[in-house]
Amino acid sequence: MTTTIDERQSSTGRAGGQPLLLLTAPRAGYGKTHLLGRLAAAANGQVVLVPLAFRLEDTIGISAVAVRGLESMARAEASREGWTKLREACAGVCAILVRRLIENGTLPCANPEQALRVLSGDPVEVFDVNGSARLIGDWVRRFEGQLRKPMTEQAMKRVPAIPTALASWVNAMLNHALDGGMSHMAVLRMLAADDSNEGPVTWLRLLGLWRPVVLLVDHLDAYYRNPEAGLRIASLLLDMSEMDGVHVVLSLNQDVWQATFGHHLPSAMEDRLTASQMLLRGIGESEAATLLRLRLQHAGIPADAAGEFTTFLDVKRYFLGRPLGSVSARTFLRHAAKQWDFFQQTLSAPVMPWGISPQALAPEEGVLPLMTEEVTESLSDENAEEGEISIFDANTTAQMKLMAEGLAEPTPALPQQNEAPLLPPPPARVNGNGKHLPLPSTTADEAADSPERNEAPAQFSPSSAGAFENLREMLGKLRQPCAAHGNESHGAHGVAERLADVLGAAATPELAEVTAESCITKLAARAGAAASPAMEEATTVEELPEPAFAQAAATAVVLPPPLPSRPGGAAVPNAERDALLGRYEALRLQMAAEAVSLPLDFTKLADLIRLAGKRFPLVRFSEYELPGMTGRYAMCWSLQGLEVVFGLAIFSDASYWRTLAGFAAGRLAEVNQDALATGAAEPRLKITTFKTDREQQSWAILQNSAAFPEVLKTNVDPIHLDTQNVAALYAMQRIIKEAESGMLEAAPAQVMSVLARELDFFWKRVTRAG
Repeated sequence: MTTTIDERQSSTGRAGGQPLLLLTAPRAGYGKTHLLGRLAAAANGQVVLVPLAFRLEDTIGISAVAVRGLESMARAEASREGWTKLREACAGVCAILVRRLIENGTLPCANPEQALRVLSGDPVEVFDVNGSARLIGDWVRRFEGQLRKPMTEQAMKRVPAIPTALASWVNAMLNHALDGGMSHMAVLRMLAADDSNEGPVTWLRLLGLWRPVVLLVDHLDAYYRNPEAGLRIASLLLDMSEMDGVHVVLSLNQDVWQATFGHHLPSAMEDRLTASQMLLRGIGESEAATLLRLRLQHAGIPADAAGEFTTFLDVKRYFLGRPLGSVSARTFLRHAAKQWDFFQQTLSAPVMPWGISPQALAPEEGVLPLMTEEVTESLSDENAEEGEISIFDANTTAQMKLMAEGLAEPTPALPQQNEAPLLPPPPARVNGNGKHLPLPSTTADEAADSPERNEAPAQFSPSSAGAFENLREMLGKLRQPCAAHGNESHGAHGVAERLADVLGAAATPELAEVTAESCITKLAARAGAAASPAMEEATTVEELPEPAFAQAAATAVVLPPPLPSRPGGAAVPNAERDALLGRYEALRLQMAAEAVSLPLDFTKLADLIRLAGKRFPLVRFSEYELPGMTGRYAMCWSLQGLEVVFGLAIFSDASYWRTLAGFAAGRLAEVNQDALATGAAEPRLKITTFKTDREQQSWAILQNSAAFPEVLKTNVDPIHLDTQNVAALYAMQRIIKEAESGMLEAAPAQVMSVLARELDFFWKRVTRAG
């Protein structure tokens, strides 16, 4: 990268007008910031590095660049104690101006050659009171009053700026170079924020008199999914790259590039940003060994200990079997840190000295025993074979056992075929009247074919092979409507017969009598299966036993409604329903990480609200383009007596929320006028938006601002979502998109009908009038 900057400086006749350097990485941890730090160390003495990190409260512009860059340089320490990079840069600019005065003869000098050579060197040595060239610095201090005006005139010849503003800059930089201190730094910051007098541009041009300026733009993650901010930042940086003596390096992760810049920019601007792009990839074995050596040297580890740890870590073994470029620098360093802890524990473990026998340490008769480091043998050592000697103490042995357990084959999470059943044989079953229920009967032919059945009845054990598949099939059959099994399987007897059919046994009347209560209350409630109309019709008071009547009456209130059916009237097959539910759960778990680590994605919420609004029969969906904001729309749900206007944008976008509030006020007047004309009741209108804990602070700022008029503040309904809610919404949006694109063998209407219940919390909260 330093070679690229040097080539740009010398290839063309001028220092400006060069393409912006774009540094990207697949994701965080690939070493962008580390590379920029290496660049700063390698380019020390060649360029002026200005680190820049925008803040959310900043108005993106060149004044923010100057102020934040000046602050970062004031925090960065220089090689000399008490000096900062900002003071060093000010001293360099003043030294180059004095040098120009000597060159053109304006400033008389007894030995001009030596003075020019000294002023071309390190400016810290000139202006520091203990520097090797402090004589020139002391002379400047004595005659600073007479030097200010000629230095300003010399700067005017090379920097196009307002004379009064340029004089203020030269005076402030000379004061900071001579004395340092925060008071002079505050004056510089005030001049940098003065955009009316071109203060930011003047500061960058003055720095360019000394050395080429490299602007390092990093840490833009706060603007994730903020395309408007991305457009302003890209336009600003491209304009700054055209300035003489200024080079711009933009550092981004791929996710920030795609969500904030990328296709959100005009094609011409995107081409200019990517004209000179450097993509960071994962490190290899040689890069990892170099990185490890640098970290050990920086930590001050002795050479012998560093060599032992390098052998202990075994970088080559770590990279065996890993795809090329898949290991990021941060991943490797975290692995090395863990191995360093193990390495330190290994070194700190005490070891028994060799060649000392227990007989030599035995106390003599009549003499008090001496205190020794011998450790009492454990019970396991007493049972050791004769002649076996333990060479480790108790702590080391326990640690080695713990390490061996960690390396052992893990215990399987699911039962295996060669294992004994996990559940003991079930006790004798008793019905409601206290009588024992008979075991499932078998036919004579089956008894003849299987003599083992006569010895012990077959039991349904979850540890048997395929038991979990059987359990899933059992739940699927129980969810099927009773009509699909014929008239003879209506009601509780039908449920019992299907349950017995899955378990491989015929249903008995007693089993059906017991299952009437358990299947209706437990299976339907816990498995999420709804009782079909035929079942509800058959399960009357007369058919149920006396103790089950009260429970059935209480259960009838909490039973879930029947599952939605297809538009054609046919129920969704169980296989398709199970597949959709399984895919939804997988997506929900997949989206959980994004819901925890990333801000709320209003684009996904907008897709879900649009899809649901178009498919719900009781909702009239409409979409209006916001006035003065081309390409941005407000979505509305119209229900009976309620109008819901959705606000779907980040809370820092004040212009969007002011426009949406004006639209909602006009919409409220319109629906009230329609109700007055038709004689209907006056409808309610609310502005609904969504937030998580991450957006709580920005929402509080927006809520207390003037974006919403006082008459509308009571109509704003912010819905708080936790991470589980967000993951569920993301999963629903993704699975509907998959159905629309043909990736799923199901229509979007089927997806909505099967999975609508999963988002009951969302629909009820959105359509709540209060």
